Amino acid sequence: MLRAFRFGLIAIMALAVIWGIATLPGTMRVDAGSYHFAAGVPVAILLLLLLAVVVIVLINGLRALLRAPRHLADRRAAARRDTGEMAAVRALSALASGDTAAARGHAKTAQRHAPDSPISLYVAGEAARQAGDHAAADQHFATLAQHKHAGFLGWRGLVQHHASQNDAGSQSLAQAHVRLAAQAHPGSPWLRETRVRLATTRGDYAEAARLATTKTEIGALAVMASRQASDPTLAIDWAREAIRATPSLSASYLALAAAHQRAGFPRAWHQARARAALRAGWRAAPHPDIAKAFLQDIEAPLERARAAQTLAELNPKHPESEKLLAETARGARLEGEAQRHRAGADQAGTRFVCSQCQAETPEWRHDCPRCGVVGSLVWTGPADVTTPTPPFAPVVGASA
Repeated sequence: MLRAFRFGLIAIMALAVIWGIATLPGTMRVDAGSYHFAAGVPVAILLLLLLAVVVIVLINGLRALLRAPRHLADRRAAARRDTGEMAAVRALSALASGDTAAARGHAKTAQRHAPDSPISLYVAGEAARQAGDHAAADQHFATLAQHKHAGFLGWRGLVQHHASQNDAGSQSLAQAHVRLAAQAHPGSPWLRETRVRLATTRGDYAEAARLATTKTEIGALAVMASRQASDPTLAIDWAREAIRATPSLSASYLALAAAHQRAGFPRAWHQARARAALRAGWRAAPHPDIAKAFLQDIEAPLERARAAQTLAELNPKHPESEKLLAETARGARLEGEAQRHRAGADQAGTRFVCSQCQAETPEWRHDCPRCGVVGSLVWTGPADVTTPTPPFAPVVGASA
């Protein structure tokens, strides 16, 4: 309704202007040398309007003619860009399917039509990386890293390219690229995870533990850092960090006990702290290795059984305590005592199981031997075949 009213108002105003011009009196005369032109005012105004329209049309036509080459170039560039992007998409599909040869072919087409496009640079670098063309991969990823908006893809490609190679030089380059990428794109979770993985690969567990974010990763890597530390004081600090991060990890207490045993003066104090760490470990995370370390200096079977009883009292009725009591009683030929604890011992742990891929291993390590996830191994008993979680909640006792 409003649109119809507006159109009617404009039409009335236009008719009023035309009527006003048509009723203007007088004539207009133009003399140009021997030529004379005379017309009424309404006709003269109409001719002037027509002349203005013609001039405007001519000017626009001339401007369009002058702009034609640039418009044609822009259309050709757009067509080339579209062709390049389509080739890049085909290259991505080929990479996803594992067809490296087809991916390189499509990537070359993308580079020919859109050499500066981020997606063209990425697929060209990734195709070269998978084909083993290290120089081409470095070139494409390095160019992409300088892109204003897509630079992170280039840094990521460079890091992945060199990290996938096992030689020391490539690992060093990967570490250098990670540092540069961290400067250009601080706060990236992927960068932090990559730095943890690279540090772990080269055996720098202290650096990996400092960069890790999850408690399970920090605990496992801190244990390794404690084992690796040449300074006993530093080893003790890392072991305590592991206990703070993962109080249910038996390896943390074993690392603390081992660090105190390596320490020097005062020797008696450190030995006492080592045994305190083992007792705290038995309260929080009973494991056969803790019992083995606790009883290692006791040879007499009966004395071992008594010491085992002292340790088991810190976490009574736990399957690991029952198993320890049964084994030491059997060694001391206390068959009745061994029989009394045998039923509970059947539920004790038997192996470490990865909480991610269910892989099994008899010994603890900082990462899964199958999937490589750090801090994923859990001591598991026969009742937990399908559920790799601790069967008993740890009882955290006095600090070590």
